[in-house]
Amino acid sequence: MKHFISTLLAVQGSLCSVLRKPEFTSKNSTVLNFDDVPTVKGLGHVPSPYFHLSFSNYNVLFPRDPALKDKITDDDLNCAVSAPNALIGSRSQLDPMRTSNVPQGAYFEVANASSLTEDGLYPHFTLLGFTIKPVSALPPGTLITVKGYSHARQGTLTWTVYFESDIRTPLLVKIQEFSKEDWNQLYGVEIVADYGEDALDWEFCLDDLELQFFKVAEEKLMTSRRPWYQQVLDSVQGG
Repeated sequence: MKHFISTLLAVQGSLCSVLRKPEFTSKNSTVLNFDDVPTVKGLGHVPSPYFHLSFSNYNVLFPRDPALKDKITDDDLNCAVSAPNALIGSRSQLDPMRTSNVPQGAYFEVANASSLTEDGLYPHFTLLGFTIKPVSALPPGTLITVKGYSHARQGTLTWTVYFESDIRTPLLVKIQEFSKEDWNQLYGVEIVADYGEDALDWEFCLDDLELQFFKVAEEKLMTSRRPWYQQVLDSVQGG
């Protein structure tokens, strides 16, 4: 698919997106809907950090912006499940110098572990769900692969879904239910969309990203903020 993101982002215009709260909380989870991010001509950059996360190979999409009328099809106006905005992602340009363990797809990760710790949170998150669909789906179909990266486990968590060309509706993914695994203690998530038998890079929409950050127990938090030499003295005296 021909990418139109970089071209449109270079064009300056009026502010088109409606400003809203960046996220809403449901029980212990947080849903990021990106509706507070301003767009120009239907596209915008994801701020960094955005709710403790950094996003690579993603842009914010306002699919109903009139500037995109000839750029996306009517079938993709539903990309933003919680209107007005969603994310649009794609694979990065392949770099022969990159190693195989460096994410090449659209990627989001903990932006600053130290900042999370200072806020009393663990420097990792649990992925719960999201909505996703390929843009302008064509025959034969598109394979979407989601990978979770964690320091707490060997290897990566992986889940895939195949979109037939006649599927136009975003899929609500409950990742732990669908994959039968816990996607916890993650520091990053990569998503790749491969079109057809040649696995061509394809754009996809992502919205309503649901995740959890966990508070550090107060006792542990107080200990971590004490000078390192004091912690050593305490351990010696205690021994």
